[in-house]
Amino acid sequence: IGRQMKTDIYMKKQFTEKYVLNDKNALIHPVTDFSTLIEKLFKNYDALVFVMACGIVVRSIAPYIKDKVSDPAVLVVDEKGQHVISLLSGHIGGANKLANDVAQMTGGVPVITTATDINDVIAFDMFATKNNCQIENLKDLKYISSELVNGGKVGFYTDCSVRGIWPGNVIEDQPPGNFKYGVALTNELNIPYKAEKLLALRPKNLVLGIGCRKGTPVQLIASAVEDFLRRNNKSLLSVKYLASIDLKKEETGIVEFCARKGLEFRTFSAEAIKSIEDKFDLSLFVKKSVGVGSVSEACAVLGGDNARLICPKT
Repeated sequence: IGRQMKTDIYMKKQFTEKYVLNDKNALIHPVTDFSTLIEKLFKNYDALVFVMACGIVVRSIAPYIKDKVSDPAVLVVDEKGQHVISLLSGHIGGANKLANDVAQMTGGVPVITTATDINDVIAFDMFATKNNCQIENLKDLKYISSELVNGGKVGFYTDCSVRGIWPGNVIEDQPPGNFKYGVALTNELNIPYKAEKLLALRPKNLVLGIGCRKGTPVQLIASAVEDFLRRNNKSLLSVKYLASIDLKKEETGIVEFCARKGLEFRTFSAEAIKSIEDKFDLSLFVKKSVGVGSVSEACAVLGGDNARLICPKT
């Protein structure tokens, strides 16, 4: 595995000299205290592959498990590489896919136990991961998955363009909804589709342009963003980037807000903004202050691939 994937390899100190890999992708770290190491690994890696008994792994990671959104993928491989077990975060964390990849390398058998996979049923948490969506109400995923695994049907509502063909038990539906269980793929804050259990998938397809006075505190930034999105019926979970002029690159309030919400902050030069600013309402005050007549609207469009303005500035 170490030769075929970019990995950090942790092994007992007495084995590090015996197993020397002449490969720049594999970095070997000697291990002296396994129990204290696990906490560090669990926080700092997207995926962990343990070559040891399942029992040891379960007991070692148990104190650090939080939820399927934040936990890393965890695999367990036996010493001969015959079985590759997807133990934790099979879908969102990617453990199921990684188990298949590692099994191909070792010539072993991937062991995957998630019900949707073994019954060949669509898993909407994996769908969300593959399509850059965030699940708003993860606790309701189990109801949708259970209905599909048990042979039922769920309604599917979206205002997005979706390519491909849905399996027969996922029925494209329109409001108000005709199914007990449903899935909605939309950036609309107030979803028009109704179901007893409705899984909300938020596509990351919005860019929010922003400008502010120097020194604006994060609390005001947060309040303004939330108010703007609420008035325009858009979910914050669908915002992929915040965008502004590069003079605001170090603006503390914006930077801190993005850090709190896990959002990327993109900035653009005055030259880039000038190339499209004539398409938007210009402010003489802003132009006098920063050299361009449009910040929030122009940067919103610059911040996305083939973006179009759907909400005017406030």
